[in-house]
Amino acid sequence: MLETVHPQLADKTHCTGCGACANGCGKGAIHMLPDREGFLYPTVTDACIVCGHCTHICPVLKQREPRPEPAVFAAWSTEETARADATAGGVFTVLAEYMLEQGGVVFGAALDDDFHVRHIAVKERSELARLQGAKPVQSEIGRTYQQVRYYLDQRRPVLFTGTPCQVDGLYRYLGEHPEKLLTADVLCHGVSSPGVWDHMVRSMAYIKQKQPLSVQFVHKSIDSGERRFRVKFEGGASYDAPFAKSEFGRGFHRGLTLRPACHTCPYASTDRPGDLSLGMYKGLPRDFCPDEQKRGISLLLINTAKGAHVFDTLPLTRYRRSLSEAVAGNEALHTPSAYSAERAAFFDAFAHQPFQQVRTRFFAARPFRFMKKGSENIKKFLKNRR
Repeated sequence: MLETVHPQLADKTHCTGCGACANGCGKGAIHMLPDREGFLYPTVTDACIVCGHCTHICPVLKQREPRPEPAVFAAWSTEETARADATAGGVFTVLAEYMLEQGGVVFGAALDDDFHVRHIAVKERSELARLQGAKPVQSEIGRTYQQVRYYLDQRRPVLFTGTPCQVDGLYRYLGEHPEKLLTADVLCHGVSSPGVWDHMVRSMAYIKQKQPLSVQFVHKSIDSGERRFRVKFEGGASYDAPFAKSEFGRGFHRGLTLRPACHTCPYASTDRPGDLSLGMYKGLPRDFCPDEQKRGISLLLINTAKGAHVFDTLPLTRYRRSLSEAVAGNEALHTPSAYSAERAAFFDAFAHQPFQQVRTRFFAARPFRFMKKGSENIKKFLKNRR
């Protein structure tokens, strides 16, 4: 009996689930399927001819060429509406509107009618709200990379936003950096399991005995600057709590629900794959525009000449800042999310117990235990730059 031969792909510990292999397979022989933890991984079918293309384009198996240090800016939109609806300073909205005005297409993560997080294409300003706001759940790429190529082949400008591994996956799939493609990676602290999030949605509906109508993971309070987890249900019911104190937020911050690869993330650095990098600016001095900090300020990294060219055209208030300040305040620029000692127990319970029991056991409030790892890595990074 002949032994089945499979192509080399990233091992499960390091696979980011970017979907480059599935999009790039000319035979359609690779499907992204969920494992027991609810994360999508490539599964190779019998249609595979072992051509090796998936191995060639896998970002985990290929090293990127290092880039020079990025330029760092604190920035926010001059349009108050765009800023009010944003997690930070509304830079993404300004960037997306610029692309739509050029006749382009914007790709990003959105919640569908069942509250699954998926990448979608937006071509109209009226649809842009679906892409606004942080969504700390791994989005399903599907055939998004193929759609990006379709629009580029039509000579339409494209803005693709996603996690760094998704941006890198897109470039590996394309095999080039097309002139009309602009990319922006988000400052990512890890992505939660779509399977866990799906159970959380159903659990909230069960407790309220009403279906959810909308979810905001990190709604921004203009008065305090606090980020809140908000859910609206049928009949006017709601759930509203600071993100870090919500049940979903506790699981996220404790590292219980993150993808394994997030704990060894090679993109947790200042060497980013996107033309631009976007996030919430943390670590600004208290006396730096204190009123503006409450309203939200974006951290913006300019990584390429293309990114710099577009940045210069955007209607933004901007201040040049130091890279060391940005690194000190944002762990996503220097350290992968810490691995939780409870993670294995959490997912074992998730696979075998009713979710209500899992939720009560692992997401309940408890005293925070501070870790030294983050500050030690900041000191090491800054020391190495001297």
